[in-house]
Amino acid sequence: MRKKNLEVYQLALRMAGSGKFKNWKGIREGLVERGYKRAPNLLDDDKVRAILDIHCEESRKAEKNFKRP
Repeated sequence: MRKKNLEVYQLALRMAGSGKFKNWKGIREGLVERGYKRAPNLLDDDKVRAILDIHCEESRKAEKNFKRP
């Protein structure tokens, strides 16, 4: 795997964990906007998409349940 591809996957996971994205589609768009033009090809895998969706959902739940003082 090329270093650049690994960088895209790592960034996608960080984005999913941020709680700011609803699903892998939003992450794909965010990556493309940041200049990662190969992101659509790299995220074209059901397993990768499922992992990102799970992280997005868990992060959004955690953010929702987090009570700010």
